[in-house]
Amino acid sequence: MTGRQQLNPFVSIVVATKSNLACLEQCVAAIRSLEPSNVELVVVDGGSTDGTERWLKSIAPDGQSNGILWDSVADSGIAEAWNRGLRLARGRWMLFLGVDDHVTDATAWRAAIERLDGLPLKCGVAAFPVRIVTPAGAIVADEQSSLGPGWRQFPAVNAIPHQGAFHRRKLWETHGDFDTSFSIAADYEFLLRIWKAGVEIRACGGTPPVAMTFGGKSKRSPLVNVQEFRRARRLHEVRTSLLSECGEWGFAAIRTFVAAVLGETTARRLADWGRWVRGLPPVWDVP
Repeated sequence: MTGRQQLNPFVSIVVATKSNLACLEQCVAAIRSLEPSNVELVVVDGGSTDGTERWLKSIAPDGQSNGILWDSVADSGIAEAWNRGLRLARGRWMLFLGVDDHVTDATAWRAAIERLDGLPLKCGVAAFPVRIVTPAGAIVADEQSSLGPGWRQFPAVNAIPHQGAFHRRKLWETHGDFDTSFSIAADYEFLLRIWKAGVEIRACGGTPPVAMTFGGKSKRSPLVNVQEFRRARRLHEVRTSLLSECGEWGFAAIRTFVAAVLGETTARRLADWGRWVRGLPPVWDVP
């Protein structure tokens, strides 16, 4: 199909990328296998130098054909890229993926769409389970996005990965763009912003519609990650215990030190230990 697939798609999937063409090709192929009448793919390239723009031109010559919209401009990071994606998108719901994330299968996707279509208008964010996979593609676990009634623990912990969070597009019209001062935690800060404004965030069950690759930018920058989460909580006056904050900083510092001194492989083993302590399955030991 050439031209726009439809004027008002149900979901716009925004994929931010930069110089990672191999992953982008896989991500796009998986999304294009979905039912084309309800999904719009928006690829936001941060000025790649590996042929990404040339490849995008080959599949969508005018920047908006075959169900794909894209642009390629150097940017300051993920938050700016997502904001650019918002300008292009027309879907009722928005989903933000990294280039190394991907949809799981058409059946899980259809089930998620049906669930979204039945949600009341007061629900601004639907948080679905996320499938955790290793960089090699091995399935680790399906992690649920549920913290109990009312999401009482949500403000203090980032338990809603953007790969599983479907947002109503109108939220940005009311609450503003992603904050580009955050290099990692822009999605968390936005969720805190709308949660504080009274927007309903609802946990949804079922098979994960999206798989998240463990080991992305936030996992490679643990100290920056913790620092940004803390800044987001302070910005929105979310209180956490001193013990919890010390634990976050301590583990991040240890992981950073271990990676610098003993190598990333040992640091990953440490990360697996941390997941085991929290009752989660290991990632890097999965065959």
